[in-house]
Amino acid sequence: MVRGVGLFCLLAIVCLLVGAVAAEDYYKTLGVSRSASPAQIKRAYRKLAVELHPDKNGGDEKATAKFADVNNAYEVLSDPDKRSIYDRYGEEGLKQQGGAKGGGGGDPFDIFNSFFGGGGFGFGFGGGQQQTEPETPKGEDLVIDLECTLEDLYVGRQATIKRTKTVTEKAPGKRQCNCKRVFKTQQMGPGMFQQILTTECDTCDNIRFVPEDISLEIEVEPGMAEGEIIRFFEEGDAIIDGDPGDLLFVVKEVDSPALSEWSRMEGTSLDLKLKHWITLKEALLGFSHQVNHLDGNPFTLSQDGVVQYGQVTKLSGQGMPSKNNHRKKGDLYVEFMVKLPEKLTSEQKKHFDKVL
Repeated sequence: MVRGVGLFCLLAIVCLLVGAVAAEDYYKTLGVSRSASPAQIKRAYRKLAVELHPDKNGGDEKATAKFADVNNAYEVLSDPDKRSIYDRYGEEGLKQQGGAKGGGGGDPFDIFNSFFGGGGFGFGFGGGQQQTEPETPKGEDLVIDLECTLEDLYVGRQATIKRTKTVTEKAPGKRQCNCKRVFKTQQMGPGMFQQILTTECDTCDNIRFVPEDISLEIEVEPGMAEGEIIRFFEEGDAIIDGDPGDLLFVVKEVDSPALSEWSRMEGTSLDLKLKHWITLKEALLGFSHQVNHLDGNPFTLSQDGVVQYGQVTKLSGQGMPSKNNHRKKGDLYVEFMVKLPEKLTSEQKKHFDKVL
């Protein structure tokens, strides 16, 4: 009986770990690394929540769906207990604790209003009294090209990126800075007061810039295309009295010598084109070929009758997967290229002269 219970527990743990791999990546949703601090998670959420709020995007369905995902991710990663469970067992582990998706599944607007205080927060949402707060300076974003072959974009790719970034640390001595933001109350008239934001210069500990080696796990999703961005929040270089910029990897599709016959169809991101070479005999009499797709899986190309040079046939559902729905794929257009013999013997010429 004890052995049976132990086996059941082992199977349960395996299921949770499988769920952790297959389920949504909350860190990726917020654009932060798995080692992100609570402050980084909070700042990343604030930025995305403002960008994706339905009131700011005219009710756009994609933005609304992303807004819900961002709020769900923040609900988990901002809670130390939920984050610990998620880090160990993934989203499935949170569900096992009795919650819905994300270990809570609350209304995204409740999370948003709780974070921003319920009313407007500087650009007029909700009709409440607007609140403004000074923005912390932020460094420039660092943009890096991420070279990917068509195969990478078809099957997906995971890699560890290592780089050296600039961070700050304390140094001997003091420095002059404008780090304190203080509200001063000023009387405007009898019974009328106004708060004015002032910036006061103070003497602070000195700092210096030092290099720091970091490793980032980067994932190229199946179906991604040229120009798409993978963002790592605040993983850029540090600045004085502000937050680091973001690190942006921009997908750049590059040619692969091994895949020279494969390409995307112009004007579409999901349809593929393949140039397939056949002999003159095959063009006249037909053929059946096994061809490897971009993921290595074979498929059959066959023709019974005469094939013209440049003739195109369409294979439905054999194109690129959709990034948002991997079960949806574009089409594959195969263009047949006929390889002619370099020369013919006199006997061959006579034979062709009779039959053609």
